[in-house]
Amino acid sequence: MKGLIIKDLYCLKKQFVTFAFIVSGVVAVAIMFVLSERFGNLRFAVSDMEAAGFDIASVIKTAVMFFMLLPLVCTGNIADSFACDKAASFYKTGASLPVSTGKRVLSKFVTAMLFIAVGLAVDIAMAAVISSVSDVIILVRCAGALISLASCMMIYTSLVITLSYAGVSSAYSTFLPLAAATVIILAFKAKDIITALINDDFGSMGRIARAVINLTETRPYFFLFAAAVTAAVCFAVSIRLAERKRGVA
Repeated sequence: MKGLIIKDLYCLKKQFVTFAFIVSGVVAVAIMFVLSERFGNLRFAVSDMEAAGFDIASVIKTAVMFFMLLPLVCTGNIADSFACDKAASFYKTGASLPVSTGKRVLSKFVTAMLFIAVGLAVDIAMAAVISSVSDVIILVRCAGALISLASCMMIYTSLVITLSYAGVSSAYSTFLPLAAATVIILAFKAKDIITALINDDFGSMGRIARAVINLTETRPYFFLFAAAVTAAVCFAVSIRLAERKRGVA
């Protein structure tokens, strides 16, 4: 199985370059932000806006946290490894290896978790540095939000893997989970969205957004549990699909 994971990493090697550029850019901007917030123009702008009654600190905190999520959101797309396997007809070779179908499926999940773990480690390291020199973010709350998002990424990736084993093209398998999540959110919040658009009052939407952010910061275990359950179910379904198709995705 170790060889299968290495093979998948080689299939995704082009994304390492993109990921490295994203991390470098985020680190550079984070450094500039800290310097500006401590000694530069941002420090004076925040003071002036707070004196005028604007809650600019919350806006900056939210913006910084969303910006820090880029390394995690841009982790490797596991669907590309399925496309590479199909292009190279690897499944003919894989079926002849002394590796069970379960281990071949598990290698995909492990590869995905490795990418997500790297993104999470980078984000938490940056959060630790920024929180040590600035009071814009609190490390514990920021780490909670990062863990929650990493859990959401695991849910998304698990669904992508299952769809890929179901025979869905990589062009669609990466889109369908996002489309489904969007439809679900709109179905539950359609009334609030329509009311906000009609009345030109987005205060309720702002309260919902703050409630969601607070949930990710203070209840990461909820997202971890959901990710564990989804990954387990998707793993079992993926094995059944792979066995029925003799390991061919």
